[in-house]
Amino acid sequence: MSQSPASQAAVAQASASDTPSPQVVICDTNQMAFEEVRRGRVHMIRRKRLPLETGVPGVTMEYSLSVVPDGYFTPRHRHNFDQIRYTLSGIQSTGLGDLAGGECGYFPEGSHYGPQKQNGECECLVLQFQGASGEHLLSNEEMNATYDKLLKSGGKFENGVYKGFKPDGSPKNRDSYEAIWEEHEGRDLVFPPPRYREPVMMLAKNYRFWPDRKREGIEVKHLGTFSEARTGIGFLRIGRGATLAAGRQDDAELRYCTEGSFGYDGTRSFTLLQRPSTLC
Repeated sequence: MSQSPASQAAVAQASASDTPSPQVVICDTNQMAFEEVRRGRVHMIRRKRLPLETGVPGVTMEYSLSVVPDGYFTPRHRHNFDQIRYTLSGIQSTGLGDLAGGECGYFPEGSHYGPQKQNGECECLVLQFQGASGEHLLSNEEMNATYDKLLKSGGKFENGVYKGFKPDGSPKNRDSYEAIWEEHEGRDLVFPPPRYREPVMMLAKNYRFWPDRKREGIEVKHLGTFSEARTGIGFLRIGRGATLAAGRQDDAELRYCTEGSFGYDGTRSFTLLQRPSTLC
């Protein structure tokens, strides 16, 4: 795999599976259509869902190139899953310090953030995945089906809140995601104890690239490793003519090319998704 001198790829990696997956998936996001995300928030995010299958029953990961519209709003909330966000352009509201272009945030399960009040449009990469607690992350299909089910039951979504009813007919308000999750799972959502007091915001431009000790022409900028699941975030910079040799990997790795271009097996693309124990 080769790239121009200035090229670099944003990388999120996690030990999501011990089951080898011999498949490398390459896709060009320029050829993909946007879809709207229905979640009961104020204004809808548009996204391109990047193909990602863990190969493990019950283990879900959602990886997307997303556009957050002006006026998007969510109340202060938390999740029972982990999330990584990397801003490509614009400024992304988080309620805990905005993420400008080239900045990255790790939003761990159980930690509050928000309210988000988006001013102007921003484009970002979003990776959602099960945290170390192992709580189920609903897939996009599960979310949409349950969202429709709740609407048909007579409730409604307003400003990030689901306004439904208790069995006795009295009102019951819940965060929209919590309401969808509880309806799907059939039990109350109990948040994992937070491992971090709040999300971690990383100013990637202030980190240095370091030469890879084993791979000539490769430089690495490691932003951090988080929780006992050892979720790692960082960048690769691949010099002109440099090659990542074929071999097996111990961990799952997702790569997104933010600048320049690369080649793989005769194919050129802007985006590379790489799975566990693959050849590259």
